[in-house]
Amino acid sequence: MRRRLLLAVMGTSIGLWLTSLAVVVGVAWFATSEVFDDALEEGSRLVLQLAPQAGAGADAARGPRMGRGDDALRLRMYYQLVAPDGRVLLRGEDTPATAFLPQARREEKATVRADGEFWRVHVRPGPGGITAQVAQPMEERLELLEEMAENLAWPALGLLALLGLLSWLLIRRLLRPLEDTALRIDAKSPHDLAPVQAHNPPRELQPILDALNALLARLATALDSERRFTADAAHELRTPLAALRMRVQLIERELKLPGHHLRQLRADLDRCTALVESLLALARLEPQAEPLARETVDLDALLDGLDLQALAPGARVERALAVPQLRAAPALLASALRNLIDNAARYGREGGRVRIETIALPQGGTRLAVRDDGMGVPPEQRARLGERFFRVLGTGQTGNGLGLSIVARVAALHGATLRFEDGLDGRGLGVVIDFPPD
Repeated sequence: MRRRLLLAVMGTSIGLWLTSLAVVVGVAWFATSEVFDDALEEGSRLVLQLAPQAGAGADAARGPRMGRGDDALRLRMYYQLVAPDGRVLLRGEDTPATAFLPQARREEKATVRADGEFWRVHVRPGPGGITAQVAQPMEERLELLEEMAENLAWPALGLLALLGLLSWLLIRRLLRPLEDTALRIDAKSPHDLAPVQAHNPPRELQPILDALNALLARLATALDSERRFTADAAHELRTPLAALRMRVQLIERELKLPGHHLRQLRADLDRCTALVESLLALARLEPQAEPLARETVDLDALLDGLDLQALAPGARVERALAVPQLRAAPALLASALRNLIDNAARYGREGGRVRIETIALPQGGTRLAVRDDGMGVPPEQRARLGERFFRVLGTGQTGNGLGLSIVARVAALHGATLRFEDGLDGRGLGVVIDFPPD
């Protein structure tokens, strides 16, 4: 907006300046032409006084020079005494030998072409049909006009430059409340939805601020409702599911019924519990908009705290941590690793390997990968692995399809890139997260 305003002001100013310069030059041309024409008229009276010096048989005699051509007086007159038959009886220095207007018989002013250039001529008739013709080259008038335009142009250009500077300073100052308001709006986050308070805003900006503050109030109410729902759901859904699972176990023990259906019911309850936990984890991650509070995380200590035996029962978990530490949000990194290790153990082969590795990237940053040696995922389906509720069919494993969605969200919050490739020994699946440099 500042640039457009400045261009509009300067474009209009330059257009008006050119128009005013043309008007000034036009007025100056008209005024100077009248002055020069008056001088030519007076000169013609003087030239008639030279008529007795032009003898009847004289042929283009040279007369005295009239006027000055130096810088003190930019007026030099070229004159002729012309006989009735068109012969030049007397002429001034550097004046053409042929008459300007051979057939002139009355007083007049005209612009003619002689000796390859244009002349302004004043004709005054004298006794015996002789005419005095006094002229001035149009080039001399144009040179004077060019000098006048040049003398006007440089001060005007300086004033235009000053106008541009002042306009830029004034526009910058007048738009500062708008820029300050934009900075205040940019500083808002899902955790700070207080009304925007602008310092002395322009009257035209106030309706926009009022509408924005009303929107922020509605958004704050909606987010508060969502957070309350998430907190309530975390309590209300976990508790009955846990109680229901416990009752199923009690029924198994007390009634000593065949366990197949009860075990399936318990597995379904475990799946519902895992689904609720995953949905709540995603709900907690979605409102994140501020930069993460990162720490230097010791990966060995983090993995020790994840209870790898419970996450990957029957699998051999290996560590190849060429980079032992990573700058990340500890809780989010732990959630991502928990889901990756669980997936690798769940969908890998029984008694297989799960390897957690880190390496330093050549361009800076760290690569974190979790690989297994299971059946893997076909390349054409890997692009959908981060989608919510997407599961590869035919694995024979239960799940809700949200684990990798949580990992993708954690990677996005860290500004990292997530991709999928082959796992160990050319088989299985490898989940790779490239963290950018700090």
